[in-house]
Amino acid sequence: MTDELELLRDADPVSAETGPWRDRPLDARAELLLRRLGLQRRRRTVRLRLLAIEAVAAAAVLALALTVPGGGAPAATAADLVAAPRPLVAHASRADVPLAEIARRARAAAKETPGKSVMGSHVQSWSMGMEPGKDTVTTPVESLTRWNADGSGSRLEVATDPRYPGRPVIDDSTPPRTVHDGKVLRRENYPKGTYGANQDYFEAPPTGVAELRSYLAAWLPGADKDPASLLSAVQSFQSVWTLGPRQIADIATLLSRVEGMRPAGRVTDRLGREGQGFRLSAESGGRYLVVLDPDDGRLLDLELTATRAEPEYRLKAGDVLFYTAWRG
Repeated sequence: MTDELELLRDADPVSAETGPWRDRPLDARAELLLRRLGLQRRRRTVRLRLLAIEAVAAAAVLALALTVPGGGAPAATAADLVAAPRPLVAHASRADVPLAEIARRARAAAKETPGKSVMGSHVQSWSMGMEPGKDTVTTPVESLTRWNADGSGSRLEVATDPRYPGRPVIDDSTPPRTVHDGKVLRRENYPKGTYGANQDYFEAPPTGVAELRSYLAAWLPGADKDPASLLSAVQSFQSVWTLGPRQIADIATLLSRVEGMRPAGRVTDRLGREGQGFRLSAESGGRYLVVLDPDDGRLLDLELTATRAEPEYRLKAGDVLFYTAWRG
């Protein structure tokens, strides 16, 4: 809280000398300062998350090495537990479904079964630990977040065995429990009335493509203009919400309108599901692979790989920087 207050004081979008501000819109300077404030907060949040991942990863590696049983399976080595995942491989064929057609199918499915988005998610993710002069030391993490009607909720994060990347380690029961030798990294319970107010995208998403784009841009400025920012916003958004058919269709339609999104071919994603892949090269470097269910438009997997080497971080072109796979 102290850090957030310091950011607000530094930004000071409306100072005491500007007079009453309630009856008029913010001027250009105030808007710019507020936009910068949002970006500073997100950068700080992302950095803290990366530090947290790096901190628990080393412990998780050791814990996995100690807890993965024999059971006839080969013993886990340090290399097994810290190895970076290989990028997904797409295979183009005549059976590929264009992104525009996937979006059309998603809209048709939403008309037949509108449904609603539900706050909470079931996600498997991995990100590279970027520290100069050190090798990657991270493990895949599966997380399950659930919210109840009274605003109470829970979050469970479990390190997975990298030798079996698609195998679930959380059983979505009541209450959720770990399976397949998962090592618990974080378990939290939230009291009544919380309703996810301590996280981004806590407000219910709108329906409609333009409305959803504005909603995403409100949390991540630039998501309404920059394709890479849009993908980043979608990734964060779907880590908070399990989407209903209408929002699935809106996301698929948004992606179908992204300039530079190119078909990649059929892909077997991180969880063993068949999907249709599309690639996007970011101006700042890196190449995204977006994997969609060709039948209903659901986002299955999002992956970012490096397009150039970064010797300082022992990063090679083609290395995976992060991926997120949605189970919900």
